[in-house]
Amino acid sequence: MIAHGVLARRTVLVGAAAALASALAGCTLGQSPPRLAMACGERGGTYVQFGDLLRTVLADRGAATLEVLPSGGSVENLAMLAAGEADLAIALADAVAEHDGALAAIGRVYQNYLQCVVRADGPVTMLDDLAGRPVAVGAPGSGAALTAARVLDAAGLATGTDAVVPVALLLPEAVDALRDGTIDAFFWSGGVPIPEVLRLQRDVAVTLVDLTPTLPVLTAAHPGAYASTSVPSGVYDTPGPIPAIGVSNLLLARPDLADDVAARLVDALVDDAEALVPDDSVGVQYLTASSLIDTDPVPLHAAARDRYRERYG
Repeated sequence: MIAHGVLARRTVLVGAAAALASALAGCTLGQSPPRLAMACGERGGTYVQFGDLLRTVLADRGAATLEVLPSGGSVENLAMLAAGEADLAIALADAVAEHDGALAAIGRVYQNYLQCVVRADGPVTMLDDLAGRPVAVGAPGSGAALTAARVLDAAGLATGTDAVVPVALLLPEAVDALRDGTIDAFFWSGGVPIPEVLRLQRDVAVTLVDLTPTLPVLTAAHPGAYASTSVPSGVYDTPGPIPAIGVSNLLLARPDLADDVAARLVDALVDDAEALVPDDSVGVQYLTASSLIDTDPVPLHAAARDRYRERYG
């Protein structure tokens, strides 16, 4: 990966820029837009929202036809990308760090918030209150399940007498189970607000548990993967901001993705940034020049890197 400071100082190579421009022109004359498939996540989550918005943007630009593929989340998305079942995938940076296949990044697109959702009138008000209780820990194949497991382990709630009773549920199932009282909490990772939680709020007042006491242990074990952030005041009708654990999301491809396609994706992220943010989203977005290129631990796709250089120097 090339850091922003280095990227900003380097002079654009005229030959590379000309070759890229030629490739882009060649793909737009008399050819149909390429067909792409993107591994996203569950309906009701932020990944599918982003995929739907990107599909619209690419179609409006005539850049590509994008099929949005449902999945369990980050871990499954990476497997689909590696298996050739998808051309693009979105995944949490901590899940990517565990993946041993060849990956290339198109950009860092937004920040996920690990959220532990509980009933506002329920028995759980802090992390320790989860001890011994049934908790939905994220859907199988999701990045949320990976991060939640790490948080529970760091809090001493993964094993022993204080261990939570883990329940593997899809997001809509977890929402229904919390409403019905069959679980006391569920973990999910996404932007804020999570659409499915807004649906739950129609029936049940909810709030979030502060998970940041585990950050020192998490950051020591996984340097650079997690950040201290907060869910803004008013999200889910909370009276004030709630400290939270943030994880970056990366838009990924395989290194052999066609160069002109990678360049077109960069243009879409840069030029249509506002259109790629859900209307109700209040979370941190990374769709800016300085943030898009910060894709650690995955290097930028070579053509994406060249396109960022051409646009920003």
